[in-house]
Amino acid sequence: MCDDLIDSTDFVTTFAELAGAKLPSGPVFDGHSLRPLLLGRPSKPRVWIFNQLARMWYVREAQWKLNERNELFDMSRAPFAETLVTSETEASQAARRRLQAVLAELNPSGGILDQGDGSGRHANKEKKKKPKESSTPSVP
Repeated sequence: MCDDLIDSTDFVTTFAELAGAKLPSGPVFDGHSLRPLLLGRPSKPRVWIFNQLARMWYVREAQWKLNERNELFDMSRAPFAETLVTSETEASQAARRRLQAVLAELNPSGGILDQGDGSGRHANKEKKKKPKESSTPSVP
């Protein structure tokens, strides 16, 4: 069992490292290689992960999550409960500052906007049309 934070971008980084490939430079790429974990070696756990689906996103540490609405959640009972922080403490204020600093670096609202369909899924707003079947029988 592993209690480390793991994100889908970690798989890309891991596969690139295992294959000896270089990742593109330029955009911020936050993946961390899982190679040490796969080899049973000690690893440096991630401090945070970032997840985005269309206009919805969040950045998360082990105990805290901050979303696109600037809502902070206590994640100490995750995956069974996410508790919206309604009364800030010193710990939650410090977490908010750390997570906002990550967002300042990543700048999710300044990138290429995926309009999606509002559900958080990457979806095409226009439904794919099936070709109409011909009423004329086809000749082999």
